Amino acid sequence: MKSRGLGVAVTLISSFTAWIYCIAVVVLGLIYQAYPGQEHVAILISTLPTIMMMIAAFASTVILRVFNRKLVVIVSLAIAIVAGLLILLVDMPLMGVVVCSTLLGIPGGTIASANPTVLAIVAPPALKDKVLGWHNALMMLGMSIFTLLGGVFAETGRFQDGYKTVLLLVPVLILAVLFYPNVDKNKNLAAAAEMEEANQQTQGKEASGGKFPKVAVGMLLLYLVGAVFWNAWFMNYSDYIVNEAQLGTTAMAGVIGSLCSIAGTISGFVVAFWIKATRKFSMSLAFILCGVSMLLPQLTQSAIGCYAGGILCQFFNLIVVSGLTTYLGLATTGKNATTAMSLLAGIEGSGVFLCGYIVPVVGNLFGGGAGMNIMISGIVLVVIGVAAYFVIKPTHELVYGGKK
Repeated sequence: MKSRGLGVAVTLISSFTAWIYCIAVVVLGLIYQAYPGQEHVAILISTLPTIMMMIAAFASTVILRVFNRKLVVIVSLAIAIVAGLLILLVDMPLMGVVVCSTLLGIPGGTIASANPTVLAIVAPPALKDKVLGWHNALMMLGMSIFTLLGGVFAETGRFQDGYKTVLLLVPVLILAVLFYPNVDKNKNLAAAAEMEEANQQTQGKEASGGKFPKVAVGMLLLYLVGAVFWNAWFMNYSDYIVNEAQLGTTAMAGVIGSLCSIAGTISGFVVAFWIKATRKFSMSLAFILCGVSMLLPQLTQSAIGCYAGGILCQFFNLIVVSGLTTYLGLATTGKNATTAMSLLAGIEGSGVFLCGYIVPVVGNLFGGGAGMNIMISGIVLVVIGVAAYFVIKPTHELVYGGKK
């Protein structure tokens, strides 16, 4: 039991490191200064890691079936450490920085795909509906801390110093080598996984013949469409506050961003209680409340509206993210779980990517601008929330049955 608990802890610690690539966003301004006249190339440092995360996540649908999951996590951490240290220690041309920064996106795809499937196997039954939320919470917490430390270390004026943050991954790599659960080789864990899969099939939680569950397809589609529009807040709030509404400075936008991250982290830790309290309405309510929160800045035209809207938007956004992750983790097992979690991680990056193209087009139909982009996206999320009921109702009954 102790070794099982240690395995859960180490897996969650590795989740903390998944979004290490976010350092690039903090130091991008210094990179522009270090490579004057090459801004069109330098911007790739912040965009390519997200694309790499998407590629790694979608590739994980195959990688995690072919290779040992522990090995995939260890190699991903090692690649991130080497790439970060190369930026930190080696004086290289801009393209070298772009390549190394891109490699930092790999853990965001592989670790985010592998860890939920491992947690579903090694976690004690009483924690199975909680650890997947914790996984998301720790990824969000990691992003917040990496962003903070990257900015602090880069106070020297050298963007390279921001990458000292990757040193935090070294002890995590050591822990992963020693204690990350080897669910693909450990016979006891493998037997537990097989027994769990058999139990779920007996209870009807998977379609006959091992087919990918229809409810899982529905949840993945919900996640994809939702991600396109909930990311509108993060891509537009700073522009709205500073330029369009002129309610504050970048300092205010930064504070709101930090508070949003805290709210999102809390969501991951409490999502299991939210699901048990709201049951089949859990995701519908979260989508709707996330959407309504995004209306507050435009409706109030005030700083307090921006603070409240941002914090509540992020809280309910991560309730949706963690909730759908939890439902998927409980509704699928074996290869289906690996596929579902890999697709989920890939869809996360796809949502960010598509948001930058789809939301402005939709917003322009109603006048355009950052504020309108946020407002229209909020309305769309409310509509998605209504539709979500018809996906989550059968999913909740499948996963929780008659339990209260």
